Parts: sequence; C-alpha cells; structure tokens
Amino acid sequence: MQPSSNLPKVPFRQEPWDGQRKVFDALNEQPSYLNVQLPTGYGKTYTAVGCYSLKQHAGAANRLLIVFPSDAQLRQFEKDSKSDSSDLKLACVEGPHRVLDLRFYGANAIRDHRSNTAQIFAITIQALLQARGSDNVHTLMQTGRWMVVVDEYHHYGFEKAWGRTVRALPASFLLAMSATPTRPNDDSAFGDPHIRVSYRDAVREGAVKPLVGHAYHYLIDALTPDGTIRTYTTQELVDEAGTDTADALERWRIERKMRWSPKYVSPLVWTPLERLIATRMTSGHMNLQALVGAMCVSHAELVCEQVRALFPELSVDWVGTGPHGRSDAENDEVLGRFCPRKDENGRRSPTLDVLVHVGMGGEGLDTRYVAEVVHLNRANRNNSNTQENGRAARYLEGKDGVAITGNINFDATSEYAAFVGEAIMDAMDGQPPSPTSLSPDPPEPRQFEPMPEHPDIGIYDMKLEHIDSGDPGVRRMAAVLVKVNVGFTQQDLDNPASPIHEYAIREYRAMRQREAEEHDPKALILQWRSMVDHALSLVTGRVIRLMIRNGQRPERSLAGDIKKRLNTRKKGALGEITNDLEVCRHHYQWLRNIEQDLIAHGLPTWLS
Repeated sequence: MQPSSNLPKVPFRQEPWDGQRKVFDALNEQPSYLNVQLPTGYGKTYTAVGCYSLKQHAGAANRLLIVFPSDAQLRQFEKDSKSDSSDLKLACVEGPHRVLDLRFYGANAIRDHRSNTAQIFAITIQALLQARGSDNVHTLMQTGRWMVVVDEYHHYGFEKAWGRTVRALPASFLLAMSATPTRPNDDSAFGDPHIRVSYRDAVREGAVKPLVGHAYHYLIDALTPDGTIRTYTTQELVDEAGTDTADALERWRIERKMRWSPKYVSPLVWTPLERLIATRMTSGHMNLQALVGAMCVSHAELVCEQVRALFPELSVDWVGTGPHGRSDAENDEVLGRFCPRKDENGRRSPTLDVLVHVGMGGEGLDTRYVAEVVHLNRANRNNSNTQENGRAARYLEGKDGVAITGNINFDATSEYAAFVGEAIMDAMDGQPPSPTSLSPDPPEPRQFEPMPEHPDIGIYDMKLEHIDSGDPGVRRMAAVLVKVNVGFTQQDLDNPASPIHEYAIREYRAMRQREAEEHDPKALILQWRSMVDHALSLVTGRVIRLMIRNGQRPERSLAGDIKKRLNTRKKGALGEITNDLEVCRHHYQWLRNIEQDLIAHGLPTWLS
C-alpha cells in the first residue's frame, strides 16, 4: 500500500477552493482521521469525495461509506451521483459511481462489494444503530480499505450511541465534517476541527453568497372561539403556549379552539418576497427562490394562503411532518419541485418558488437558487437555524459577475436581531457581531431601488450559472478550441493553469446565450410576461409602503385590490397584454412610469 504521506496529485475536473485544498493537503499529516469545519454551501460533498479520490489513487482506500444524519440528505446524494457532472466525476473517482443505499440493498450490497461492482455505500445514522444496518456495515468492512465520512457530525455527542457507534467502525480513514460543529455541552464525539474555514473566508473566495440580515416586526393574529382577535409577537406566542416545538404548539392552538387569521400581513412575509422579485428582475435569474420557516403546520398553511393572495405569480407550497403534517410521499413531491434532481449538466430546474416548511428547510436541501430565508418562527442562535440560513449560502453569479446576495429575515424581537446587515455572517461562524460588520437596518421595510429601464432578459439558467471547467459543455468547447487550432494544444486540456479553460467558459456562455436568443423567442416572450407580472407586484408593494407610512396595517386583500386598479387603468391605456414582444415591453414601461410617479409625487387619488 502506498503511504498517505505520498498521496498523488489528481487532476480534478473542478478546481478546488483554498479551504478544500487545505483539507486535501492535510491528508498527508492526518493519515487516519481528519475533522473539518466548512461553511454550508462550500462544497462538503465535493471535499469528501475528493479526499476519497486521493486515497483511492494512492491505494490507501478502495471503498467509501458515508453516514448521513437524515434520509433526505442520503437520497439527495444518491440522486445527484447519477448526473454527468456529479461530484464523483468532478473529483475523478475511478470505478463504478453507483451509490448503494444499505437500507434498501442490504445483502445485495454485500454481494456487489465482494464482486467489485460497487464501491460507494450510504446509510443514515438511525439505520446504522439498528441491528440489521450494523450487521450489514460490519460485514462489508471485513474486507477492503474503507474510508468513512460522517456528514454533519454536530448531531453526534460523545456519550450518545451514535457517536460511539461511528467511532467504533473499523475504518482505514475517518473524515468528520460539519458546518456547525459546536454542540451545547461541548460533547462532540469527534473533538475539535483540524481545519476551519469561516463563512467570511468563503465569501472572500467567491465560494458562497454574501449574506445580509434584515429585522422586521412580525405579528400574528389568532381568532378565539368568540371571534375575538388576539395579536401576538413570536415571543409572546411561545411564552403563552409554553413551547416552541411545532407539534406542541399545534396542540395548544387546537385545545384552545383558535385559528390563525390571514387578514393582516406582516412585512416579514411580503418584503422578502418583494425583494426576491426585484432581484429576479435585475439579475435575470427568474428561478430565484424563498425558504420560509413556520411555527407549525397550520401556520404554514396560513402563510401559503397569504403568499398566494399577495403574489399570485409565485408558486408556493408547504412541507411538514408529524401528526398534523403531510405524508412522506407528499413532502417528497413538494421538496422535489423546490429542489429537483440535477440534469446532465449538473443544473437543477425548480418549479416551486416559495417553500414554507416546518422544521424541514435545513440540512439536505441542496439548492443554490435560494435568495431569501425567512424565519417566522423564533430565530434563536442555534445549529438548526444556522443550517437553515445556509440554504441561501450556495454561490450564484448575477449580472456583470457580481454574486447574488442571500438575505436572512427575522423578527426584530429575536436573538438574530443583533445580527442585522453583514453581521449575520458572524452568526454563521458562531461569533458575536463584530462592530465593523453592523449596519443600520430599520425594522420597517426599506425602500427598494426603482425598477430598471431595461430588465435583464435572457436564459440565465444557462448563462449565469456558476459554470466552471468541469462543466461537460465547457469541456466540449475546450476540445473544439484545440481542434480548430486557435493557439491551444492537447496538452492544454490536462493543464489546470492553461487559459484555455477560462476561454472555453466564456465562449460556451456566449454560445448558449446566442442559442437562446435566436432559437427560443417564445422563452423570451414568456420572460417578458413574467417581468410584467413582477413589475405589477413591485408597484403594488410601493403603494402599500406609502400606505403604511400613514399608519395603515396592510390587509391580505389590499394587494389584490391595488393590482386590480392598476390592471384596469393599464388596460384602458394599452389594451390587453398579448404574447407579442413589443406589447409586453409597453406594459412593463407603463408600470415603470407609474412607479416613477409614485416616487416623485406620492399616492395619486385613484390609488389611495
């Protein structure tokens, strides 16, 4: 066996981040055990399989077992491994890439292991603790050189069965990974990280989105059996119920025969979604998403009702477990629309804009399109909320190469209220807010920039995705550049430092944009129709904010009434909107002119 101190250099198809390189380099100093803290969105899966690839090429490992904390994360890894741009392929793992779920395959997995037709195995910690799962794993590990990866190890306490079980596995090499390693009692089964990459370091590298925190006052109205309306802050509701757990809070509501009133809508609900729409318009990313945490299932249903009334152009649905939640199949279907499987180019095409969840919006939800995270439940500083914020961490390139910002929204009475502005990134690292990162952020909705004169139209899921040299289309473009003899040779393809890769990325993006504009005019018209819908919502939001200044608390029906008045006047001026490019542009410009009048002169009588 080749010693780990002589690990070979493997020409990965995706250039590692600096922190990932540190992990790979540390394999030489830590031949049997390595503990790393990498921020959410930084690429823990790629790091893990990259370590395996290095060990594999050195002859130090030929089998990989990943222990996941949840079924959702295991299934996400299993599905993504089938992509042509999976992390396994990008890290140049040799041999079969099929991931075998030990809970499903059982003895068949042992057969495939022994016949060398499988090398990558996965199990949840819950299944590993059961006799069947434990027996299968120990039978597998009787032969072979095993690398074991413990994903999100902050779940595992030293004295708990799962921590002891994982540490007892006969692995040649153990990699423990977490974005949030600190446990309340400092009792981690895996000790302190050998390598830490802070969230701010990852932002400086361009590996994750910059995050900004926003505080708003959130009130929820409850109707008692006699018709009385009781208004609560999040903290008041938790104090009266004596709990912040979803099922217990639901029971408390049912026992008192209360129901939530959808009449009034908080800025904490509609402002982030309005900003989502504005960012779509200026970035061209029409698939940007929002993730909303609710207090319980009935609260999630209420929020969906409010969002549908305020923003009919956005698709919204909810997920939740427990006695009041949905079935596993129903939850899976909704999650599959919000975070679908990657296509052959490694991209996801979500069909759900807003996901309202009850405790299901954290680990394992691997989408880079989340630009807004909303905490309607109590936003305390804990691993669960940090993981939820991390759904907005995955890097996404916007206009002119500037990263899309991830916005974290919370109640002004919560612990997060001390982390407004850039300070929310200190919370991601478990640090107090640094004075230099704090920025004033009033609790009431901030004014948005006016709509652009020319919204960013294009097929940007092709153009602006974080494409790199590992993208199959980019690799094909690089090969073409060699063939047409534009100054590159075959050796450039295998040289990560060669300028051919950046050149190929640039040419590939330009080619896809030309294809979109020349061959898909229908898609452009549909995007313009979406821009008109979004412009209508942004004008409506500006009207509502002007009304709030006058002391009015917005009702759910208000947005619909304003949109109706705007559409009636627009139709009178321009006629019906049709699937014609120029017609759509005129309707957009009319709404933009209304916005300019609102900014300059305030509310006209026909809107007040």
